[in-house]
Amino acid sequence: MARSEDEEKEEKNKNNNKEAWWRIRARSGFGIGVRIGRVIRSSASRLVCLLAWLPPWLRPRDGGDADFELTWGLTLIYATAGALSVANLYYTTPILNILADEFGVSDERAALIPSVTQAGYAGGLLFIIPLGDILRRRYLILGLVFSTAFVWLGCILAPTFPCFLALSFLVGLLTVTPQLMFPLAAQYAPPRLKTTLTSVIVSGLVLGILVARLLSGVATQYAPSWRTVYWLSLALQGVVLALLYLFMRDYPVAGPGTSYGWLLRRVAALPLREPLLTQHALVAFLAMGMFTSFWTTLTFQLVGVFGLPTLGVGLFALAGAAPALLNPLVSRLLVSRVHPHATLLVALPLTLAVVVTGTFVGASLSLAGPIIWALLGDLGLNTAIVANRAAIATVDPTAHNAVNSVYMIFTFAGQLFGTAVGNALYARGGWLWSGALNIAQLVVALLLVIARGPHEKGWVGWTGGWDLMKVEVVAAGAGDGTTTGIGTGTGDGDVSGVETGDGVESRLERGSGSEKGRAEERERV
Repeated sequence: MARSEDEEKEEKNKNNNKEAWWRIRARSGFGIGVRIGRVIRSSASRLVCLLAWLPPWLRPRDGGDADFELTWGLTLIYATAGALSVANLYYTTPILNILADEFGVSDERAALIPSVTQAGYAGGLLFIIPLGDILRRRYLILGLVFSTAFVWLGCILAPTFPCFLALSFLVGLLTVTPQLMFPLAAQYAPPRLKTTLTSVIVSGLVLGILVARLLSGVATQYAPSWRTVYWLSLALQGVVLALLYLFMRDYPVAGPGTSYGWLLRRVAALPLREPLLTQHALVAFLAMGMFTSFWTTLTFQLVGVFGLPTLGVGLFALAGAAPALLNPLVSRLLVSRVHPHATLLVALPLTLAVVVTGTFVGASLSLAGPIIWALLGDLGLNTAIVANRAAIATVDPTAHNAVNSVYMIFTFAGQLFGTAVGNALYARGGWLWSGALNIAQLVVALLLVIARGPHEKGWVGWTGGWDLMKVEVVAAGAGDGTTTGIGTGTGDGDVSGVETGDGVESRLERGSGSEKGRAEERERV
């Protein structure tokens, strides 16, 4: 039956009304999306403006180096920021079994969390740390701390294990703030206090690692959820952001006009062109391998052999806190008064003796062995780290962060090596086998120090003499491209000459911060 004209018109009107309704809804949804986008952009713009604002008390008065000189108070703030930042990498270690139950995965899959986090940290060392040479460090560090806190909040709210794992990688990638603090100490600390202030920052990092494991283990045992620890860490990161925002100065760019690509090529070339850096980086590789092997296998020894409870294992970390607190005093009395080479020739043999004692006493089922190792071994290791830092500070004043990136990549590789090989040997032969690995690593590190003297310009030898007095670099590369002098002294600011013997003077000349020096350096690389 044919439809009437009125029915056709009525159906056509219905279709038109439906189309109009959908168009209105689409426009309305689009409008809402536009408004949300505008709100997000406006909020982000305000946040960037807030982070970019420099408090009046931090603005330079005369633009000279005195405005940026590192003080004791600022050093303590940097050490605190470093401790609370590096702790993000270690909160999960004592609670992997709890995370496995929370997300419904096996212990083996849960063990991926610290591995993925450390992989992200390695990426940050390689790709983010060099940015410190070409960007304003205040804003780079504030941005990293804020971004880390934002991602950390995502970890707290993560609904699934893959999501938590991906966010953990980003946490590791962004948690490189402490490594941007060391070049500031090398560049702006007063010559007489350079090693002492560097040791304070080193102690902050060590305490951060130990406190993270202790806090995570203890808090999780008594708190209703593992997220309590993460919420606490988020609050501490807020404290770090506030401290740095209020007190960190706007340091000048170390290498203006340098491209990011050139810096990455520089990072790859430095180990092949700088014997001094390579020597100390290899020593760091072996020393940190010993450190991580000891603390990783110690848990198995304390629980499986000595029968300590989980809380007791966590409290054992306090034994490693004492050396970190003593390290600035040792650095003031030893490291600041002699050449870094002399410090290593003292610290490494003493640490070796402690490790030998701890290995054989601990293997004989005496708890005194691990205690002696944790107290004295860590003190010797921390002293060696400060000596390494003092030595590599003279490699290239215009690329402190690139140098630090190379050094930390070697250090990180040593940590992975110590953990993997130490665990494998402990599984096969117990405490004695893993201890033998640690002894071997320290022996090789000592041989590396002996093979190349303090004033040798090449890769092997003792050319330039046996003088082990302190090499002092005065106002080198302080940000304005000026170098006022190089000399030998005793750590009290006395400068007696300009001969360094290890190529420091030539490096300062060619990397003086001038455009000509940087151009010549690029041609060399």
